Amino acid sequence: MRRQDVQLLALAKQGDTAARCEAGRRYLMGVDGFPHHVATGLDYLTHPNVRELPQAARIIAESLPLEELLQLRQEDALARAAVAGSALAQVKLGVWSSVRQNDGADDGARWLEAAAASGHRAAQRALAALKQPGSDDTATVLLRSLTSSGDLAGPVVAVMAARHALAERHLARVAGGLRTALALSPGVTAELAELIAAAVKLAEDTAQPLTGLAASAIETGLDMRVSRGDRDAAYALGRALCGIACGILAPEALADGPNMRKGVALLLRAADAGREEAWLHLYRMHGDHSLSVANPQMARFCLEKAALGGQPEAQRKLGALMLRASDSLADSEQAIQWLYEAASAQDMHAKRLMKSLVLPLEGSDADAAAAIELVRHDDPWLAVRLQLSRQFGLTKLEALCVDPAEGMRPWGLVVGKNPFITQIRLSAARAIPALSPAAIETLKRAASFFSQASRDAMAFEGDLRRRSLRQRRAFERHGLDEAMFFATATSMTLEALRFGPKWAFRAKEPLQMALAA
Repeated sequence: MRRQDVQLLALAKQGDTAARCEAGRRYLMGVDGFPHHVATGLDYLTHPNVRELPQAARIIAESLPLEELLQLRQEDALARAAVAGSALAQVKLGVWSSVRQNDGADDGARWLEAAAASGHRAAQRALAALKQPGSDDTATVLLRSLTSSGDLAGPVVAVMAARHALAERHLARVAGGLRTALALSPGVTAELAELIAAAVKLAEDTAQPLTGLAASAIETGLDMRVSRGDRDAAYALGRALCGIACGILAPEALADGPNMRKGVALLLRAADAGREEAWLHLYRMHGDHSLSVANPQMARFCLEKAALGGQPEAQRKLGALMLRASDSLADSEQAIQWLYEAASAQDMHAKRLMKSLVLPLEGSDADAAAAIELVRHDDPWLAVRLQLSRQFGLTKLEALCVDPAEGMRPWGLVVGKNPFITQIRLSAARAIPALSPAAIETLKRAASFFSQASRDAMAFEGDLRRRSLRQRRAFERHGLDEAMFFATATSMTLEALRFGPKWAFRAKEPLQMALAA
């Protein structure tokens, strides 16, 4: 390094403001014997004793291109230099204000006019281009004009504007930046594809339309992101190609046209990557016999995957289908388990289907609770059975014979085969769902009670004849009505509750609604 350069640095370190500014300029530009080192130059020019000087701001704004100023977050220096009268800074600030399409768009035009008035040729040419008839939007015209003159890299600035808008979650500005970048670029680049995918996701998340972008460009960008393993892009493009809206975004806004096979493949890719919602779409596609991708076995597989992923709609539909086809207790239990999962997520159709499996009782819950407390003093086992019967709609035979500990399930109660009855229709096992959290709690307490008192229960309760006698005497003593605690049902009704196809005939309306919703 030359002696005069060493002296300049020494003066700068001693606090000489002019020396600091000059050393910073030389480092930023890499001239007069100084290496090009932006970080060191900014250290000199942003030192506390020169930071507020117009000269320092002017050097920063004029020495660095606009895209680099933005990357280094030197917008404040750019604004101070423009105010200080730097024509080059005024051009850069005017372009940035116009490209961002914010409330300062008018300020952008004012800065460009100020630069043009001071003789800046590029600003004059840009303003002239804006006055040409049939020109593109302001941002595109400005960036194209200044890019051709070599004053800035237009596509880079447009991409940066889109990134700034994306960070602020301002969809209209994101779309504007992308539109400008696409107009200035030969095609969709990897960086633009990433921004396009992010814009589509933001539009769906915020329920805003994505306007100003060609569907072909969006489709290309999403396709590029899919090849890089972006599951959200696969999910969005898969739906669009299958004719499914992405929130408020119509399929034709994201793709040029339908492509069912490719769309299904992308949905499968997204589902496999963790987008559980895609499984339900796949179920609908494969289950529609009018489509070329119809496949009943695949439809059932996708429905099961969606249910396992925790989607209430899938759980309800899978439970309804399994219950409709059930011909054994094991099938009924599995079907009710899925319906219970859906009902726990407040799925009203699932709740209605479960209710169709529970026999109705008369009287109010408050009156029933008061009556049970009267019985509990004389016969605690009978009181527990009455509580269970009230919650699960049991017949008299079921209530007096059920074993709560053995029949308890996470979703409700299984009334086992009645050992005291020889008639098959009356004694067969039956699965009954819990319609409320209170029913589950009642079942847990009953199971705990019978488990702890199992040794005494048989001796105290006896066989069915003895239990019936104790129940009849208790009801006579307290003046209780059996209809409040025991459901009345014929053998055919009970069989319909145990056998899926017969139940489906009885519950035709709620079943159809549950499968169609």
